[in-house]
Amino acid sequence: MKRIGAGRRGVVVLAATWTLIAAASATLARAAEFEPAGKVPAARYLPASQMAGEEWKVAPEAENDGAFNTYVVESRFGNFEARGNAKVAMRGREVGALLELEKVSKSEVFLDAVKDSALGSIETVMAFATKPVETVKGIPKAVGRFFKKTKFQVEETYVDAKQAKAKHDEKAAAEKEREATASDDPEAAAAREAEKEAKKDEREDQAKAMAKKEALDYLKISGAERRWYAELGVDPYTDNQVLRDVVKSYARVEGLTKFGMKFAGIPAIPGAREIRKTMNLVWQTDPWELRLQNRNKLLAAGISEETARAFEDNPYLSLTQQTGFLAALEQMPGVKGRASLIARVIELESKDDGQQLFQATLLLARHHNGARLLAEILEGTELPVARSADGKLVAVLGADALFWTEPMSQAAAGFAEVYRADPARVRELWVVGQASDRFKSESGKLGWTVHDRWQAAAPEDKEPTGREGTAGG
Repeated sequence: MKRIGAGRRGVVVLAATWTLIAAASATLARAAEFEPAGKVPAARYLPASQMAGEEWKVAPEAENDGAFNTYVVESRFGNFEARGNAKVAMRGREVGALLELEKVSKSEVFLDAVKDSALGSIETVMAFATKPVETVKGIPKAVGRFFKKTKFQVEETYVDAKQAKAKHDEKAAAEKEREATASDDPEAAAAREAEKEAKKDEREDQAKAMAKKEALDYLKISGAERRWYAELGVDPYTDNQVLRDVVKSYARVEGLTKFGMKFAGIPAIPGAREIRKTMNLVWQTDPWELRLQNRNKLLAAGISEETARAFEDNPYLSLTQQTGFLAALEQMPGVKGRASLIARVIELESKDDGQQLFQATLLLARHHNGARLLAEILEGTELPVARSADGKLVAVLGADALFWTEPMSQAAAGFAEVYRADPARVRELWVVGQASDRFKSESGKLGWTVHDRWQAAAPEDKEPTGREGTAGG
């Protein structure tokens, strides 16, 4: 074996040191190109009224993924996760509803009503709150997925969902093959990828099965339950399992009007005005009847029955959201391409995606009826983009806090590329939450002007006094 001399060893060590320094410098330089995501102060993005309420508060830190904040609403009835500012407001109201139900359950009037019923006894709210709730952890979605190109095609008012899915599966398989080929050990890489995909598919199947089961349960909600939800001012199709269990149990007790519950109502979130109108219909209408009304609206608009049923069967947009979504489409008469929004619903893959699309559609309708008339909704990305009557491209995003992270930069570049060939000279992204200066600057380089804090405190979303504009009044 040859021995390396001292001088040569020094050269080797020096070269290795410089290599490490260069690598570290490159890493630091790369990190400096982007903004960090992660933990952020909740109070920076939520108004004081949404940070705490009676018997609940928001944890001091939220988790930001580059666009949306995930908060935790803490209460003695349990801790509830809330993705997005609007969800925090709704979770706070749900805790308020549980508190009101607890007060009612201890009243003499309610206890007497229970005795007079055939129930004998009834569980307390806390008893429901301490029961384990079945959950399936969903697959983490790619950051900025709303900027990505859609996986489906729209031909006039018909969505060829099967063809779109086949193309998507073919593309996914091709990408997987490329990744395996790029590996030093293709067989090992392919095996690892297959194992990962199998686990992912299993979790996705579990999540979708649970979502479908939940959607079917919603269709079983009784008229008595809807009246209790209306009295509380809460969405009967909420995914808050504790609240659903309590209402289902207590709704068996007759004499609702005698219990004197305190009405809460829809909080002042962007799109609240439109949601309140939808809630009146939801509280008053049997779920099967409401589902049929929605289907008939689609059929009357020229949508095929196959597509209409695919729309209503997607479990990631609740019956309340589906109803509000169709109402928003009706508020954009004459706007071309609205069928592409229906196609987007059919391809939803999570409740988070559903909430984002629902809010974006509500606010596009508001944009059309206020800031600027829209001419058409374009195909292209999961985030709907519209062309205004004066030729501008307009998109609305309900993000809480946009940062120029590495994943977001890649997503934004892909988003801009989809519409690069469009002749529009002005492209605007209207954001409900906040966007960092860096995000605005880099988006500007891609040709998109970002307007943040849009509709964050719109007067039309202000809560009405008493029961004005609600099913109860």
